[in-house]
Amino acid sequence: MRFIILLRGVNVGGKNRVPMGEFKEYLVNAGFTNVKSHINSGNLIVDSEEDTEQDVLAKCQKILSEHFDFPVEVLVLSAEKYQAELADSPAWWGAEEGYRHNALFLLPSADKEKIIELLAAIDTPYERIHIGKHAVFWSSSFQKNYSKTHYSKLASRPYYKQVTIRNRNTTLKLLSFLEEQSKEDK
Repeated sequence: MRFIILLRGVNVGGKNRVPMGEFKEYLVNAGFTNVKSHINSGNLIVDSEEDTEQDVLAKCQKILSEHFDFPVEVLVLSAEKYQAELADSPAWWGAEEGYRHNALFLLPSADKEKIIELLAAIDTPYERIHIGKHAVFWSSSFQKNYSKTHYSKLASRPYYKQVTIRNRNTTLKLLSFLEEQSKEDK
């Protein structure tokens, strides 16, 4: 089975340094195969014959706690769940020029009901939000009226630490890796 691993807040601004080459090595030593990473911000794909999402999560948490002296939140999704989530993304996500298009993946610690409640109250002409099963798809004005968006104040929101954010390009690149590997497997 194939899994996506998303690490929250690593290698950003020189903080919480988790070298992807090292982390990939630890994953291989833990029994994962076809380990691939994309950019240095904690985006990985692994295969495992016998592990469940919970098993992969537990192994990642163990590796991180044994080798790094700061906490790192981890989200693990099966390839099928990731692909289904993106298949259900709204058509407007990525369509508008001058907008920032992000996916906020809900971490295992997320209070999804509270996040839905807070995000449902957002109603501005400068952004759109779609809440999926595992991610929030959020497009917001970036060039014009950015300061009027809720997204511009995201870091101060209570749910900010309950998500790991990927821009649309990274989100779609991970999807393309999954699709390429699926073709190679056949």
